[in-house]
Amino acid sequence: MLFSIDEDAGSRIVGWIMPDNPASTPRVSVLVGGELRKVIPATVLRPLLREQGLHETGICGFVVDDHVVADLAGTIDIELYDETTNIRIYRRRPPTARADQKLFRLETRVVAQAQLNLPLQDLFHMPFTRLERTPEEAVKSILGIAFTPSIFCTGRVFFRTYEPLLRDRGFKCTVLLRDPYEELAEELLVLRWAVKTPNLANSVLSDVYKPLVDSLAKADLAEMADLETWLGTLSPFERSLVANPMARLLTCRGSDDVLETSAVENALDTLSEMDVVGLSGDEDVWWETMRAVLELNLPPLPELAWSRQVGELREQIAQWPSAQDLLAVDERIFSDVTAAVGRVDEDTDEAAQEAVQESL
Repeated sequence: MLFSIDEDAGSRIVGWIMPDNPASTPRVSVLVGGELRKVIPATVLRPLLREQGLHETGICGFVVDDHVVADLAGTIDIELYDETTNIRIYRRRPPTARADQKLFRLETRVVAQAQLNLPLQDLFHMPFTRLERTPEEAVKSILGIAFTPSIFCTGRVFFRTYEPLLRDRGFKCTVLLRDPYEELAEELLVLRWAVKTPNLANSVLSDVYKPLVDSLAKADLAEMADLETWLGTLSPFERSLVANPMARLLTCRGSDDVLETSAVENALDTLSEMDVVGLSGDEDVWWETMRAVLELNLPPLPELAWSRQVGELREQIAQWPSAQDLLAVDERIFSDVTAAVGRVDEDTDEAAQEAVQESL
């Protein structure tokens, strides 16, 4: 699904949606104040879409005017969604959206750290989260939005797939890296929860993890330590779903890619090209760096949840040979980044001390 907004002239919003099914006519859901007001079909011919063979009829354009929403010009809280995918394609810029720049945050966690998104979503005109649940073509359409310079995007996606477009469209890129064993601990706990409550788990886990949930459902997990045995019996395909996720997100272009022998070096190169790299546990430092790089008066960092159960399991699995094997590449990446951050902190402290001494 591709889309674009041509103009918002106050009393008239004009745009188009090209659906995945070239024979279908797209429909736009119009929300006011968060409530569905009307669903309208596309009625405007876009000849180029038909001439280029992208849509059978070319009827992909739509117009939202006073006939759809009374006093449209005076309505601030209006949003437009593609009815089929439920992807938001437009909202009027709220007063809080004072950031005239583009930011992409690579999410590395299986359970997205949604608290980090909340203060950023209000700062940008068009925010998009959970991009891993959005089709690739739609993500590219989102990153290529031309009608506003204020965009915030985040998702657990393969960064290399979108990096050229992100750079071309002027996005600043950031990531908050997490200890690999802590991430695996949380993932294992979530998988156990998914076995017990599969319906609720669908809201957290994507379909790609279904083979792991099915495999874990067949395992004997009388003790937490039985997870180590299960990890050691994973098939090659199942291993690929949990092995070195950090390296894969930073260096691969798709789930079928195999990590190269130079994955550590490639991942560090990718990180060196990002605008801000932070470490979980030092979120305050990451947030302050974001404030400086974006040159924005960011609101206070929200309180982040910490799970004692995850921390305790992390200490256990760090000793498991099966976990060490699964995370060998990620562990090297995280160790190298942690060491680099430590050196920067030491240099900063020394410079501060020298400045104090010189002033005495």
